[in-house]
Amino acid sequence: MTTNPTDAVSAAEGDDTPLGLGDGDDRPVSGKTAAPQASMVDVSVLQEIVTRQQALGKRLLWLFLLPLGITAAIVPMFFVLNARLGEVELGTKLITIERTFTTDNNYPWAIGQYERIAAKHPSAPILARLGILYFKLGLLEADHEKEKMALQKLSSAENLDPTYWETYRTLAYIYTVTKKAREAVEAGQTALKLNDLDANTYNNLAWVYATSDDKSVRNLELALKYANEAVNLTHAQTPEFLDTLAEVHLQRGGEGERDIAMAYLKSAIEIAPSKDKSVFLKRLNTLFPGEK
Repeated sequence: MTTNPTDAVSAAEGDDTPLGLGDGDDRPVSGKTAAPQASMVDVSVLQEIVTRQQALGKRLLWLFLLPLGITAAIVPMFFVLNARLGEVELGTKLITIERTFTTDNNYPWAIGQYERIAAKHPSAPILARLGILYFKLGLLEADHEKEKMALQKLSSAENLDPTYWETYRTLAYIYTVTKKAREAVEAGQTALKLNDLDANTYNNLAWVYATSDDKSVRNLELALKYANEAVNLTHAQTPEFLDTLAEVHLQRGGEGERDIAMAYLKSAIEIAPSKDKSVFLKRLNTLFPGEK
């Protein structure tokens, strides 16, 4: 019996078999309809898992990078802090050395301490300090080799930092004491260019300009200017500077200069520490014998 399309529809409607069968596919109903649904569920779950894994990966990456970033920021700070702590430690040690030296004037000990520091922390200030210590010890012991050592230390200081003014201040002092007038003027003028408030150098140059036997160096007007500058900068409270000013007035030799010189020398005696008064009294008696 032949069935037309209408009958096919009616047969289908009357059949309790779900639609979709009759195309030559004899697989169970569940096999035809369940397979596509299972695939859709699996892909969706996988996509969600992948998304979560990606988010977790990003979080783990941040957790990994964050400590690196913090470390990168901290390391330079550590080195800076460590350097500053080293400077504080060095500063404390220098204070201790100077305090002890001021108390007992132990030049060999102080030199030994500074030499150890210079070996680890070579710098212009440390080497300049060694220079003056070696020179003064040489004066005490009449040892010219220590004077040479002093000049070597100062030369090293200048090489390390040509702008450190105290190197030239110390050189000016050494050359003034050793009567090397031209060298004293050269070093002293360099010191003043770097520090125009250096009272000690003003004083030393005033002495050189006033007392030098070298006519090309001797300059009483400049001596008076520099001597007054040194006294003014220290508010007339340094007896050595007042003594220099007295010497300048004596060298000028004009009317009333002698009386001015005596007045300054007496002022030096008044403010000098007890242990130094005898030095200035001797100067007064030598320059003004029998005068009051």
